[in-house]
Amino acid sequence: MHAPEMRSGKTLALTPALSPGRGGDIRRPAEFSSSLARHRPASAATVDPENRLLWHCNRERLDFESMRDSLLAVSGELDMNAGGKPVELFKKPSALRRTVYGFIDRQFLPGVFRVFDFANPDMHNPQRLDTTVPQQALFFMNSPFVVERARALTSRSEVAALRKPKQRIQDLYRLIFQRPATPRQVELGRRFLTEAGSLPPPEPPKPVVSPWQYGFGEYDEQTQRVKSFVPLPHFVDESWQGGPKWPDEKLGWVRLTAEGGHAGNDLQHAAIRRWTAPHDGVVSVSGTLAHEHKEGDGIRGRIVSSRAGSLGSWTLHNDKAETKIESLEVKRGDTIDFVVDFNANLNNDDFKWVPVIKSKEQPTGASSGEYAGEWNAKKDFSGPPEPPPKPLSAWEKYAQVLLLSNEFMFVD
Repeated sequence: MHAPEMRSGKTLALTPALSPGRGGDIRRPAEFSSSLARHRPASAATVDPENRLLWHCNRERLDFESMRDSLLAVSGELDMNAGGKPVELFKKPSALRRTVYGFIDRQFLPGVFRVFDFANPDMHNPQRLDTTVPQQALFFMNSPFVVERARALTSRSEVAALRKPKQRIQDLYRLIFQRPATPRQVELGRRFLTEAGSLPPPEPPKPVVSPWQYGFGEYDEQTQRVKSFVPLPHFVDESWQGGPKWPDEKLGWVRLTAEGGHAGNDLQHAAIRRWTAPHDGVVSVSGTLAHEHKEGDGIRGRIVSSRAGSLGSWTLHNDKAETKIESLEVKRGDTIDFVVDFNANLNNDDFKWVPVIKSKEQPTGASSGEYAGEWNAKKDFSGPPEPPPKPLSAWEKYAQVLLLSNEFMFVD
């Protein structure tokens, strides 16, 4: 394929006249070249709007790694240190390293990677797919990572120090788009800030109350009920325990995890996983209690109802047992405790126990939002509830809107 002749006869005719050696001014060639540079893109866009002759680079959307690094760069937070171990990209607090250092779990690949067309790490992929799906826009609107970058961007010293809205808008444009804002964009920015600042603050979300609690206490042999229950104070490394380090100096070895835990140092510190009935009804209980050590004398597990008392007891040493309750009537606020103590001696008293409570029927008058047919101790396991997010200020909203724009997300 032959490229079209880009020079016209008029241009060739002017060339000798512009030459300094033939009496021309030395400044004229530079001025003429500058005018051609300004003219060519406009004329090329008219002649070849579809870019079939490849007169400029085609517009491309940033891939996930470049997009994430760009967000960190404009907010002034990108960690440019080279080398080192991979980091978890999606745990709090957000990792600030370049995305190329992100840890990839082949079995449990985070959903954000899949949303942004990340290649399957278990397969050979010569090329990534490019998709445009609603989840990508939702990520930029709702992701805590993007919100944090908008906050950090408006907190940069060069932005926060500016008092006049016009100057601050111009500075945001220079940081994000590497260019000044047009008068029209400044006006739109001012209008956005005025309207965003006049809106009432959003209502805080309703707190999600989990039916599960994690603590320790003592079982009363005479009343056959739990005598005391104290919530465990610390959530560390996906476990509830007595302090930042385990075992704790005061509360000892007592601990609860998603799949089990460890009994405490004495009968007053038995590990207790408590479920509170959210409504009246009839439930069943299932699960497998296991102790997997030859050392020591094993553990003792109990299921205790606040209404009916002890429902079952199992003493296990390097063994396991099914812990089933076929039917139990509960009233709203009743508790079912899964209690594990050290039996008699503190030695290898960790255990596995994932109770599952199922409602046998939907209670009368319960709405679909209040009703859950199954409560699985492993699936429902969680740490302390997160505090409600702080509402964005008008400037932070404006910064996030600019980060959502195609101009930032595409290379043109």
